[in-house]
Amino acid sequence: MKAKQYPRTVLALAILTASGSGAIQAATDTPVAAGELEEIVVTASRTRQRIFDSPASLSVINEAELARATAPSLAELMRDVPGIQVTDSGQPGLGRIRIRGEESRRTAILVNSQEITDHYEVGTPLSLNPAMVERIEVMRGSGSVLYGSQALSGVVNFFTKKGGTEPLQATVEGGYDSATDGYNSFASLYGNLDGWEYRLAGSKSDHDDRATPAGSMDNTAYDNDSVYLYAGRGFGDQRLEYTYEKYESSSNVYVEEEVKSTYPLTDFYVESPRRDRDKHGLFYSWEVDNSWLQSLSANAFQQQNDRHFYTYTETVWYSRDINSYSTLDTDGALVQMDFQPLGNHRLIAGLQYLNDDVDQTRHVDTVSWTPAIAPTGIEQIRDKASIETWAMFLQDQWEISDRLSLTAGLRQYYVDGKLDYTDRASLEPGKLGSDDELIGALGLVWGVRDDINLRANIAQGYVYPSLTQLATGAYAGSNFVNPDAGLDPETSINYEVGMRLQRSDITLDAAAFYSKSDDYIHHLACTPEDNCPGRRDRLYQNVGKSNAHGVELFLAYGGLPYDLEPYTSLTWMKREIEYEQFSTWDTEVPDFSGRLGLKWQGALMSVPNLWADFFLRGETSSELAEPGTVRSELDDKSGWVTVNLSTGVEFGGRSQYQLSVDLFNLTDKEYIASTENLYGAERSVAMKLSLNW
Repeated sequence: MKAKQYPRTVLALAILTASGSGAIQAATDTPVAAGELEEIVVTASRTRQRIFDSPASLSVINEAELARATAPSLAELMRDVPGIQVTDSGQPGLGRIRIRGEESRRTAILVNSQEITDHYEVGTPLSLNPAMVERIEVMRGSGSVLYGSQALSGVVNFFTKKGGTEPLQATVEGGYDSATDGYNSFASLYGNLDGWEYRLAGSKSDHDDRATPAGSMDNTAYDNDSVYLYAGRGFGDQRLEYTYEKYESSSNVYVEEEVKSTYPLTDFYVESPRRDRDKHGLFYSWEVDNSWLQSLSANAFQQQNDRHFYTYTETVWYSRDINSYSTLDTDGALVQMDFQPLGNHRLIAGLQYLNDDVDQTRHVDTVSWTPAIAPTGIEQIRDKASIETWAMFLQDQWEISDRLSLTAGLRQYYVDGKLDYTDRASLEPGKLGSDDELIGALGLVWGVRDDINLRANIAQGYVYPSLTQLATGAYAGSNFVNPDAGLDPETSINYEVGMRLQRSDITLDAAAFYSKSDDYIHHLACTPEDNCPGRRDRLYQNVGKSNAHGVELFLAYGGLPYDLEPYTSLTWMKREIEYEQFSTWDTEVPDFSGRLGLKWQGALMSVPNLWADFFLRGETSSELAEPGTVRSELDDKSGWVTVNLSTGVEFGGRSQYQLSVDLFNLTDKEYIASTENLYGAERSVAMKLSLNW
């Protein structure tokens, strides 16, 4: 797609529509009022702490914002968080997120602080229904010291809903999206019976092909359903909780026409009939409160991800059906101790275990009209591989004075990989290598005044290669990407400075960052020296590094008459990737992105509890260049701005009923977001009705 040349005035408007929610704002809903930097978070330090006092860059989407949002997926809820980009990989309903330009697979995705692992190139899908979530915490910048591999660019932590306050309570929700002629439904029973808290919930969504200003997009339908169970009880100063999550989804995959016809392809079809997750989680906490130990917490989980991925490829030489079936079993456990303040020091220490086992089978059916290139026949390939990780972490928060605090952390990794079984002649079962790595982080917060904090931090990041990269490989169109057991981990170092200002009528949260990453893993065409089995194979290799810098800003002002509150958030970012013989700033990152809006909440014509948010959302143009791929020529996307309105009302004697209505893309703008394959939806309406008893 050739980029249009936009006038400077249009680009300036796009700059003002900065990437939404600042410290605290839902992507499809009204940003929260000034003063919300008082919110308590746990993700940044694994302990309870105000956003205002944290050295990390944080965003929170809270329960009230989630209740108002009509978004059918978690990725959509985070679209306007600073530094965040949504990526769809052509798979509607299975959105992923990118933090500060890094690929999705370099972001740790947690549910109740337990990791959802995934070993595929496009990153971890957000396989949880928004209606099950009570709160989302997003930390931008490396979280590898506290949360391990995959947290190189940041951490997203979803906290699910728990029990109630009365013996029996209920919620029923129904939603509709005109852009997909799709519906979302949710029902939940929950409560508290003699101290036993419980919740049973279920959801179902079904969406057709997306309607856009460019027309209906084929192969963009998706559906999902889920079940959630929670039980918990306190026993004096101890507490025990159990959660069960089941998520089942099916999605078509959109492929651009130019990709289908890129030589040697003549047709290409992809579908993901199954992307399911099943998880059991157990949580224990003990408020010890003795002379040296304040609390002890532990959790364990067992998780299974089942995936069926279908690809039909037709080239000038042959046609090929590939059905990939895989099961990823994950076992994880963590023990953490929070020590009583030792003088001016608050210390936490933990031990974490994670084990991933992949069992993958591929059925490959080839019909060839050029046997010399690819013989006709059926091939079945099976691989079994595993990665085991042990880690110890330690963090000390030192209150140097009443206004100055220093936080320091260390994490020691021990990682072992193994190819347990393969029937490919080019591979041999055995160890995939091991690694032990020590990384650290350091943060400083200075309270200039009661309402102003300055902060700075430096943190190392670490991502161990995935089982796809080390052991099983993957098909990419008509090519097979071979694994490489000798890959080095990806690493990074991240620097950040920031300022937070919080007064009764104004909230400001700003950060400037610089990150440097090394040993990027990418797949390139095989050379004779690589000894790849296929003539047109590719190979995973450590081939690159990156440098990124940028500014994230959120500003809200609540001092206007009539309860009006203007707000803006802004992300400015530049990112360079350096390969051995190729360097580019065209990395699919727009210079500016964001949201600019005006919100209001109050009563109108004797109708109380109304809200409205009129906002612009957009980004400047972006380009992508990669060596040795069909994108070695620039992939240009034009800058864009959409006009949107969110509104709603709470009603009933206890405001227990709620109607939310979102009007998107009111000018029917045709656009594709920088990191997505799908056109943005046409002028559309999304609504949700919630009933609580």
